[in-house]
Amino acid sequence: MVTTSAATVNGLAQAGKALDRPEARGIGPAREGRAVFGGILACVDGSPHSAAVLDWATALSRCLNAPLRTLHVLDGATAQSAPQDPLAWELRRREAQSRLQALLEQAGADDAVLEVAAGSFHDRLQACLADSLVDLCVIGAVGQGTQPDGVIGGTARRIAETSPCSVLIVPPRGPDDAGRGAATIRRLMVPLDCSHRAETALPAAVALADACGAEIVLVHAVPEPSITEIGPPDEVDIALNRNVTEHNRKIAERYMSRLRARLALDGRAIRILIVSRAEPRHQLVRAAQDEAADLIVLSAKGAGGYADQALGSVADFLVTHLGKPLLIVRPEPERKVAPAADPVPPEPTEKPTRGRS
Repeated sequence: MVTTSAATVNGLAQAGKALDRPEARGIGPAREGRAVFGGILACVDGSPHSAAVLDWATALSRCLNAPLRTLHVLDGATAQSAPQDPLAWELRRREAQSRLQALLEQAGADDAVLEVAAGSFHDRLQACLADSLVDLCVIGAVGQGTQPDGVIGGTARRIAETSPCSVLIVPPRGPDDAGRGAATIRRLMVPLDCSHRAETALPAAVALADACGAEIVLVHAVPEPSITEIGPPDEVDIALNRNVTEHNRKIAERYMSRLRARLALDGRAIRILIVSRAEPRHQLVRAAQDEAADLIVLSAKGAGGYADQALGSVADFLVTHLGKPLLIVRPEPERKVAPAADPVPPEPTEKPTRGRS
């Protein structure tokens, strides 16, 4: 069941989950801070899906007034073998550059920096991402080497797991998208689990919504309680399960309502959505479809993420099953959070690595 909660403010959520002040967790209005993404890198491989990647990269570059770079690494070429046949290499490079330049012009990104390189794709990509001017990587979910029925290719998954910066994964266009113009963001969805780490996606979501005039939908999936039992549940077990679920739902509503009230102070269009009665990850996928969200923005890890995980379980599931543009936000390592006026016991920055004491 999907229910839309009214935006009423009834106080803080329990256990210090809600915030006392905007600066307590570094998610004040985006208009007052610097651009959340100062540089964008689009990875293109020359496949038909490259056009969708460039459309999204260009749209974000325009919205955020951020410089755009594009990277294409020639298949089968290596830095060592290229000089052995410089003429063939130069012909391949010019052909690829001409093809990609046409795609950039089609996307309206004539001023983007285009790099056509030889060598290992991951080595070249890591070199680009190590540049402090790049803090968002845009890549297609599928590429030339992806199986026809594949949802996400190995390259895209590897980048989502290893990139030191935020990653936007763009799915291939479907039959209904034929002839569609530039990528537009009218509604974006932000999954939250009432944790500090999940909230790190909010600055990017707010900045994009402000720049594009988009609506923000804050969504929370109420987790199913786990109750130890032997045999079929009796009436007491069923009542306990129902009571715990209702308790969690009410706490989430208080938390989300307060968050919405604060973020809506500047006149932003924001709604909150509480989903329940099913596995939370599946409910998030369904909510994204039902709400016709153009973009999903979430943190790489939430409350349940472990230190040795590149992606939390929710982000990992959505990467594989969502089928919509997915922005995985990794906050800047050097960003520090100002203490609240009335501090509460902080949550650990990382959950202990599994198997360690």
